Amino acid sequence: MKKIIQLVVALLFFCNAMAQDNAYHCYPANWWTGMKYSNIQLMLYGGAIANAKGGISINYPGVKVTKVHKVESRNYLFVDLNISATAKPGKIKIKVLRENWPFDIDFELKARKTKINPVNSSDLIYLVMPDRFANGDPGNDKMDNMREIVNSRDSLKGRHGGDIQGITKHLDYLQELGVTALWLNPVIINDMVRESFHGYAFTNHYQIEPRLGGERAYHEMIDALHARKMKVVQDAVYNHVGIHHFTVADKPMKDWLNEWQQYTNTSYKDQVLFDPCCMHS
Repeated sequence: MKKIIQLVVALLFFCNAMAQDNAYHCYPANWWTGMKYSNIQLMLYGGAIANAKGGISINYPGVKVTKVHKVESRNYLFVDLNISATAKPGKIKIKVLRENWPFDIDFELKARKTKINPVNSSDLIYLVMPDRFANGDPGNDKMDNMREIVNSRDSLKGRHGGDIQGITKHLDYLQELGVTALWLNPVIINDMVRESFHGYAFTNHYQIEPRLGGERAYHEMIDALHARKMKVVQDAVYNHVGIHHFTVADKPMKDWLNEWQQYTNTSYKDQVLFDPCCMHS
């Protein structure tokens, strides 16, 4: 009986450790070879990751850990990497040398695309708010694991159900208008309680919004656009986050965000940011 209890305890410990390891992440999840700058910084996140006494190591040709930064929260490590010009595309294991139970976090080097067709002054760009354009897949309107579902289309601030597949289904219409490039409002996940249909309240910078169709629908749309010699503009506003983003709920350090102790509304007066004639001491 004692041996059975010991076995059960060991299994529970193993399962708990595996569950913890699965909760550790690297941001960004990948980088590219052949980039102009060889030095990048990764953010590793997970329960008390900074307590790993053995530190961090990578054994991959052309990739070197140059420095590891600890911050106020033990749940974060910031890792400086040098990626040499000789580094090849491939999957990298970041080894977290935790005492008694080391584990790996995945990171990938991808081949950089060299053939690009940038947007230029000859393009007619069409701005799309995906949630408000067309509902190509009603099956993703409601997701039980997300905070908000589709509301009535009469709702001004609620979700209407538009998605990426709806855009893909209407590419003929857009081309008939003369559109050569699509600019989508951010399609990054916004798992907020309300009013996130616009896409500017990120809760994970590295996941496509599942209510818009997820990563698969996004890639299918891009492939369909490129097949028509059309372009896509990524709306990249990486300083936008919602209150349910993990770096807001669990800040790396106290001054991670520029914030006030209580809600303070913006004046929306941005002239001083854009017009040097309006800048006064």
